[in-house]
Amino acid sequence: MTKKRLNAYVLLLIVSLIWGAAAAVVKNTLTWFDPLVFLTYRFAISAVIAGFVFAASPVALPRTGKSRWITFITMFLSTPLAIGLFFLALNKTSALSGSLLTAGEPLFIILGGVLLFRERITKMESIGITVTLIGTAIAALGPLVLNHTVNHVGTVEGNLLLICSVIADMFAALLTKLAIRHNVSSSLLAHGQFILSFLLFLPILFCTVPVATIVTEFARAPLQAHLGVLFMAVLSGSVAYALRNIAIQSIEISEVAVFYYLQPVWGSLLAVLWLGDRLTPAYTIGGIIITIGVVLSEYRRRKTKKLRFARQPARVQKRRR
Repeated sequence: MTKKRLNAYVLLLIVSLIWGAAAAVVKNTLTWFDPLVFLTYRFAISAVIAGFVFAASPVALPRTGKSRWITFITMFLSTPLAIGLFFLALNKTSALSGSLLTAGEPLFIILGGVLLFRERITKMESIGITVTLIGTAIAALGPLVLNHTVNHVGTVEGNLLLICSVIADMFAALLTKLAIRHNVSSSLLAHGQFILSFLLFLPILFCTVPVATIVTEFARAPLQAHLGVLFMAVLSGSVAYALRNIAIQSIEISEVAVFYYLQPVWGSLLAVLWLGDRLTPAYTIGGIIITIGVVLSEYRRRKTKKLRFARQPARVQKRRR
């Protein structure tokens, strides 16, 4: 294993810890802030950080029209859309849902890698993806059938918004790889998206939320709430996206996907231990099925990769390490 690849793994592990905690942090902070206020506040901080980054280390804008469109769409899907849907979803459902329903995202990324980058997929991976989709559907729609003490419609609506957020983030991760292949700066992708998000959300905020309400929320919010926004803006935003984009340059997109599996582990632990979320039948059954799908897919993929590596000449194996 090369030092560059090992560094990418370490960076992605850090990202998984940060993003794993995000659902619990957001859910807790939404106690004091309206979702639009929270989002705009968060993007304002990240946009300021982006301004300092670009001032210290200017980046070149894409030269061709195709590269510019790829850059814009990637930034839009990654932040305004994916994060916006994520915040709106957690206002309607639990942090445990936010962690659980992201568990299948790595397999979706692998499937996207097949469609976009022509990466190979085995029969067992196909079965694993199908099983994971079934588990995701049960976790998302289960409250309508299996639970009897929650706001069924509101919970399911929040869960569906979470799935849409996962899909948007999946396409953003794939397009990030494509944009980098077109020589788009990873720094531009990581920080430019927050400037774009702030410019999009600021007018929406003032058109939908009274200024007096915004001022009141800022005044009444405790230090804990402002620290939650700072966590999302600095660590979960500027730092995590920058680290992920650096890692993507060194390894395959399918390897990046593996680290997404760790996020629901950290997130579920925080949701249960910190926020007191309950493991309902829908979450339990859906989580078990999702885990089975992930294990089926990843075990076979790793086994196949090891067999291919073992069949290669010794000099090729040494060069890859």
